[in-house]
Amino acid sequence: MCYKNGYGCGCDKNNLRKERKIMTREEIQETLEAVENLCAFLGFVPEEWSRRHEEEIVYMIAVTPGKALRLITEEEAEEFLPCFGLDDVITGAPDTDLCMSYSPELVFQVGDQKYLDGPALVYDIDEEGDVVPITADDIYRVQQMLKKRTVMVREEGEKMPVISLD
Repeated sequence: MCYKNGYGCGCDKNNLRKERKIMTREEIQETLEAVENLCAFLGFVPEEWSRRHEEEIVYMIAVTPGKALRLITEEEAEEFLPCFGLDDVITGAPDTDLCMSYSPELVFQVGDQKYLDGPALVYDIDEEGDVVPITADDIYRVQQMLKKRTVMVREEGEKMPVISLD
């Protein structure tokens, strides 16, 4: 059987031949918009592209119970979590092989179960203990962990989201 896909690979008498696909103006525009959106999401602006490309930017995952996770740079970590690197608890993030950092004052316990009622940073480290960039797989695993471990608790008649740590 012969197949033809949108990328120009075809079959010619059972011999695979490759043809170069020419992109339409619309496809080029869509690609450029996707790149611009990705760059905007990562905080790139055109004049910074070359500078940021030269230095490795280390991203961490910022989580807050009940809110969507965010990616922040290591430089923004202290702004997001003021106790980061000073008076924070560093432990393994549940259901992942990543580190999790949070303020010990934001943890409460009910029975044997611990809950986090505030922001945390999830990140990866290398063998030397240095923070290294997270991967797309790390982001997915953290999203799944949050989906599984975010629960609603009632305090003084109000419901609030927390992250189950155990």
